[in-house]
Amino acid sequence: MDPDKKAPKKPWAAMLWAESLRALSLGWDLAIPIFGGVLLGQFIDQKIGTDYIFTVGLLFFGISVSYYNLWKFVQKMKRIDDKKKKDEQKDKTQKDQS
Repeated sequence: MDPDKKAPKKPWAAMLWAESLRALSLGWDLAIPIFGGVLLGQFIDQKIGTDYIFTVGLLFFGISVSYYNLWKFVQKMKRIDDKKKKDEQKDKTQKDQS
């Protein structure tokens, strides 16, 4: 493959859909552990007859899992951004050398 040829850039619509799906995915990654923890906690509290011990405990566990998912998402976005910057810098240096 010729190094002077660049891979075609993605159309803006495809990039917009990709970003939208990432944001939607993040919303689910935050919501499901929290709501799942609350629902599971309520179910356990009703079955064994306790007040809100498991509901509150699993709520905090769900919040912790959500923050972990958020951290992973931010790290992934940072890696993608760093890779884009590195590729742009590489392209710029190649262009300057030509």
